[in-house]
Amino acid sequence: GAETWSILEHNDINHVMLVGVHTNMCVLGRPFGLRQLSRHGKDVVLVRDLTDTMYNPAMPPYINHFSGTDLIVEHIEQHVCPTISSEQVLGGKPLRFRLDRRPHIVIMIGEQEYLTRVTLPEFARQQLYADYRVSYVFADSENPNYFHDIDQIADADLLIVSVRRRTPPVAQLKFVRDHIDAGKPVLGLRTASHAFSLRNNSPPSGHTSWESFDGEVFGGNYQGHHGNKEKDDERTLVWRSSPPDAPLLAGTNLQGETPTTSWLYKTSPLRPGTNVLMMGRVGQRQPHEPVSWTYVHQGGGRSFYTSLGHPDDFQNADFIAMLKNAVDWCVAP
Repeated sequence: GAETWSILEHNDINHVMLVGVHTNMCVLGRPFGLRQLSRHGKDVVLVRDLTDTMYNPAMPPYINHFSGTDLIVEHIEQHVCPTISSEQVLGGKPLRFRLDRRPHIVIMIGEQEYLTRVTLPEFARQQLYADYRVSYVFADSENPNYFHDIDQIADADLLIVSVRRRTPPVAQLKFVRDHIDAGKPVLGLRTASHAFSLRNNSPPSGHTSWESFDGEVFGGNYQGHHGNKEKDDERTLVWRSSPPDAPLLAGTNLQGETPTTSWLYKTSPLRPGTNVLMMGRVGQRQPHEPVSWTYVHQGGGRSFYTSLGHPDDFQNADFIAMLKNAVDWCVAP
């Protein structure tokens, strides 16, 4: 450690990229590692695709070896220093280990109302990391129409969308369009029905909307909600409308009508070809509305949409089971 530090100081090196093994041992904890370099003022980053973790999947948390590395990288990003990937320096594509055959899920988040920047990563940690490689595309906090690392969608096997009324730059939205045109699956949560819609307003110069995204991708027909969002309003009641053996509702215990905090979206009528899994109502209001369904989108790939997604829904075991089933169904051959 002292020798490494002396070399850096003698050559006036303040910007350091660390690679190598093992991420959770030497790379992080040695005297020349990330923690010490950051603590002593060096501008240090981990090159996250050029490292590997010492982890045995037979030990807790019992996940894929490469998912273990992802968890360590996530810890480093939250508590130690930023990370980059090799193609940001060298060009080309990031390194992927030959034995890492996990399907790649990209979760695109750009909404403030339902806190999916918190709930979706936690869902992924608990439900997806064992079997999938998960990456995130977050909207910028200062420029909400700009999405960081959106080029990751080009490598996605599944795109999960939790975005509300954003109009990205044309080149950024093209990654979403290309994913769909390639026939790849899409999963939408709640505000994804109006992810790129501005209610007939014009986007800023150089940016673009996609007003028909809901219908073309999910077969949906979002027209607002039933207004039961205040604390004293009637709760939304949901129930299964699919056969008892429907695979996307396997592991759920939906018996009769179940209350949910998510206020009910107006989604009917859906496009032909949708397969409705759950319905919902508010008191005696009409019509009853589809709440969860599947569709084959305009690119020929599978899509799943649910108008649920309030933070309270992520505390509901039936919702979690349905969402995990939907991910597996979307990615299945």
